[in-house]
Amino acid sequence: MRENQEKSTRLGLIVGIGASAGGLEAFTTFFANLPPDSGMAFVLVQHLSPDHKSMLTDILGRASPIPVVEAQHGMRVEPNRVHVIPPDATLTIEDSQLVIVQPAPPRADRRPIDTFFISLAKDQNDNAVSIVLSGVGSDGSIGLAAVKESGGLTIAQAEFDHHAMTGMPQSAAATGLVDYVMQVEDMPARLIEYRDHLALVADRKDGDGTRTDAAEHLASVVAVLRSKTGHDFSKYKIKTVTRRIQRRMQVLQADTVPAYIKHLREDSAEAERLFRDLLIGVTEFFRDPVAFQGLSVAIDAILERSREKQALRVWVPACSTGEEVYSLAITIRELIDARGANLDVQIFGTDIDDRAIEFARAGRYQRTTGISPERLQRWFYEEEGGFLPNRQIRGMCVFSVHNVTKDPPFSRLDLISCRNLMIYMDGDLQDRILRTFHYALNPDGLLFLGMSEGVSGHSHLFAVEDKAAHIFQRRDGDAAFPAMPMPAQAPANARLAGELSRGGDRVDRAVRAALAKHSPVFLVVDRQSNIVRYSGGEVARYLEPSAGVASLGLLSNLRKNLRITVRTALQSVVKSGAAVVADNVSIFLEGRQRVLSVIVEPVQDTGGEGLYVVAFQEMRTLVTEPSQADDGRPRSPEVLAAEQELRTARAQLQATISDLETANEEMKSSAEEYQSVNEELQSTNEELQTSKEEMQSINEELQTVNAEMMAKNDLLSNLNSDLQNLLDSTQIATIFLEEDLRIRNFTPGMADIFSLRESDRGRPLTDIVSLLAYDDLRRDVAKVLRDLTVMERELELHDRGASFVMRIRPYRSIERVIDGVVITFVDVTARKKAERAKDASERRFTAIVNQAAVGVAETDLDGRFLLTNAAFETMAGRSAEELQQLRRQELINPDEVETINARFEQATRDGKPFEAEYRLQRAAGNSVWVHDSLSVLGGSDGRANSVISVTLQIEERKRAEEHAALLLGELDHRVKNILAIVSSIIAQTLRTNSSPEEFANTISGRITAITRAHSLLTNRGAGGTGTLRDLIETELKPYEDRHLRVEGPDIVLTPKAGLSVAMAIHELASNAAKYGSLSVPRGELTVSWTVTNGPDRRLRLNWTETGGPRVSGPPSQRGFGTTVIDRSLSYEFEGVVERSFEASGVACIIDLPLTPEVGELRPPERGRN
Repeated sequence: MRENQEKSTRLGLIVGIGASAGGLEAFTTFFANLPPDSGMAFVLVQHLSPDHKSMLTDILGRASPIPVVEAQHGMRVEPNRVHVIPPDATLTIEDSQLVIVQPAPPRADRRPIDTFFISLAKDQNDNAVSIVLSGVGSDGSIGLAAVKESGGLTIAQAEFDHHAMTGMPQSAAATGLVDYVMQVEDMPARLIEYRDHLALVADRKDGDGTRTDAAEHLASVVAVLRSKTGHDFSKYKIKTVTRRIQRRMQVLQADTVPAYIKHLREDSAEAERLFRDLLIGVTEFFRDPVAFQGLSVAIDAILERSREKQALRVWVPACSTGEEVYSLAITIRELIDARGANLDVQIFGTDIDDRAIEFARAGRYQRTTGISPERLQRWFYEEEGGFLPNRQIRGMCVFSVHNVTKDPPFSRLDLISCRNLMIYMDGDLQDRILRTFHYALNPDGLLFLGMSEGVSGHSHLFAVEDKAAHIFQRRDGDAAFPAMPMPAQAPANARLAGELSRGGDRVDRAVRAALAKHSPVFLVVDRQSNIVRYSGGEVARYLEPSAGVASLGLLSNLRKNLRITVRTALQSVVKSGAAVVADNVSIFLEGRQRVLSVIVEPVQDTGGEGLYVVAFQEMRTLVTEPSQADDGRPRSPEVLAAEQELRTARAQLQATISDLETANEEMKSSAEEYQSVNEELQSTNEELQTSKEEMQSINEELQTVNAEMMAKNDLLSNLNSDLQNLLDSTQIATIFLEEDLRIRNFTPGMADIFSLRESDRGRPLTDIVSLLAYDDLRRDVAKVLRDLTVMERELELHDRGASFVMRIRPYRSIERVIDGVVITFVDVTARKKAERAKDASERRFTAIVNQAAVGVAETDLDGRFLLTNAAFETMAGRSAEELQQLRRQELINPDEVETINARFEQATRDGKPFEAEYRLQRAAGNSVWVHDSLSVLGGSDGRANSVISVTLQIEERKRAEEHAALLLGELDHRVKNILAIVSSIIAQTLRTNSSPEEFANTISGRITAITRAHSLLTNRGAGGTGTLRDLIETELKPYEDRHLRVEGPDIVLTPKAGLSVAMAIHELASNAAKYGSLSVPRGELTVSWTVTNGPDRRLRLNWTETGGPRVSGPPSQRGFGTTVIDRSLSYEFEGVVERSFEASGVACIIDLPLTPEVGELRPPERGRN
């Protein structure tokens, strides 16, 4: 239990709130005054109709500052949240989690608030709070008692709004277990104070949860309680009393114990509240089944030993709410029925708590834990949500208020069951109680104790009968009446005495008037025969108090020989209301025999208080003439007086017997009549009570439904206003039709489509003139109602050019029943115009893109093709379908894909355009150079979703750039070669010319020749032409002093081809001048060319060197000249260049296609080879 308390403290207070009719407004008021950060969890339990969906969650959600949710099975209770019970469910809590059982019990058995409060008390202990709000009936009172018993806080509503019902709060307050009765709006603030005070005193508690300062002042508290209530708790266990005092201090938020004691002295009601808190009421049916099995065996043994016994008497002290009493009654009845015996059984259930006794007498139990279904069905009947014992069981049980520690015990008992009472008491009080039980039991009687109780130290009084069941048997011995403590008695009839004191003159006058004619000594008594007044000291002659406890009872204070006479006369007066005089009453007083008249007469004019005068008037001293006895001897006066007294006594006895017989007959007759009437009344009362409870329950549900309906009506009114404003302001024309096409409602926009007026509601739509070019309305509506689908059409108005999208939907009522159709007309005129413009724009765009010479493509972010135009498809050598199966990365040359793809991904992430040049792989396996310009397209959310690329084929540009680079290299190389040639010419000239003049002329001529050749080459772009021979001779002009041979047909070369051929001849001549036949005087060079005939004519030029330095083989490195020859001729004209390096010299063959791009064969001129 301590673990549960610590857990509850960590979780915060859990507040259960119960209500019925009128509870909605109370809930709303409560949460409107609650702060949003209270740290408490709330669970609302209301009487809800199982046949209606509850809107309580929605309604409270709009008023509550904290979230409101409908409870679900297994949902954990969270602080700062409201959990609402669902309809047709029973809600409980276990381990701080909600448990839902559906469906709810029948209406007669339904007490949802009690059920939840009981589970809350069991689960949360002193961390539980229960609040009972408006409602009819008494639901919540039992559960509230459970919360109070577990140490929690209890609150009931005090003030009610005009919708509220007072039954439930009043019933809760009537239990006396409610800590606060207050207005709803004040409850949240009180809960906050309670929470804060719990935290404030937490550090003053011991490890077991009790406050040390409360234990230190325990004696003072008990003394005040004893003086206020008459009950002494000084012999109870200290911890038990301390915890109860501590709980009251928490409720009152008393910081110190002295402050609480001061409040206890000054407030009598607080003493009563503490007294109620101290009463322990933990019980259930057939508690400890094993012990009850042992008890059943022991009782059966009693029945076996006492077969002739006519009655069985059982006493259950501290019976609380009666479960133990009824459990014993069932056990004994089952044993008697099994034996077939006929035995009267009386079971006395007593308790100090009068409210618990009232509950036990009523015998209505919601909790039947411990009773098997068979016993429940056999011995109980169900009524008003509870189970009651049947008449056979109820007739065996008698309940009364009784304090076992100070009141006289019952006697001649066969069994006493007192379980778990003495564990709360100290040793002295336990000893006194055990002696009382020994006195009350018959020989061999049984004592049934709790599992933690025993008779140690009293083995001389009790022997062990069943150790496991804790059953003990009374031992023989002196059964002296136990010593009972003297109670602190207040004056008898204090209220009546006060009345007599205040109205003394009136009473005295009345008494004197009654006794004026008698003038005797007298006493005045009330209906209970208690003395309230007497005449004076002479009355003492007739009094002789009995030994023992002092009493004001008349009969216990009269002389014994007057008691019969006075009792008889007083009974007669009380019954008839007339005065009674008893004469010749003989009594021996003051040494003499006297004869009295006893007068008993009611006192008039006392305001209905019921007072009687008992007067004693002495008639004479008994003096008689001596007479003779049968033997002739004179009889003494004493004998005569005794005879007179005996005769009087006999007469009185005979009268009493006659009256008694008459009274007995009347009582028997009346008893039979009363019994019959009582049975009829009881039956009628039960029926009426059942009807009343059912009506109350139905009324509660109707009240709840009515409150929700009012809230729904308000909400519906607001929704209707919103809907009407929506319909009035919407641009969508809407019409609601019944199944026969009659108009139910429509929006203003319908007037533009149908000629509708407000008065047209209820008319068939087909009777209204339509501006639509549409005649199939009836057929389409029928189809929608038949198939329950949505139909959509595009329609146009006659002669207006307006377009609408018409949608016909089934009209579903709130019960999901098809009740017509809803037709909406959405004006799409502007949209249609925009669509047509868009379509035209898209067509123009598509035409432009498809006709563009550049490639256009769209890919997703992964590079997968979404759209391509014809130019791009031609570039890639693939169809659109093939491209859509590929990614852009797959079309990039493998040598470049990594670099290009990295740039593509970076641009996609940044959303920025970029450009790239790469080789595009074509389907045929070859590649072309392309230039891509890519732009990232973003969606409405600003995030990239595709990429658009514009691709330009740059193959020609790449070739031109490569050719330009080649030309630049060639120019550089040519300058170097020219310089080398010049240097070589100068060197050779120096070797062959001896005079400077000759050297200058030779140098000048050769350089001029080079200049002319260079001019020929550089004039290729001016439109000039030249033959192959002219070009070769020009290039070889510097070496004309060598052994040269040039021969071949006249071929006119294009400037482009002439430049390439000149470059090749120049390179060959330069190499020959450096290393070959032109480098020595004896070297020879032959340049010849021929043209092949056939469909593919070709030019074949042969360069042959001889007589030069010995050639050892091909050079180890490929020189620039060689590269120039190969690339210029092979690249430009798809020519073939072949070289051979023989020892005699170098030979080179240049083979070119003789196309118009190269040149043409000139017809031979006359006279020229």
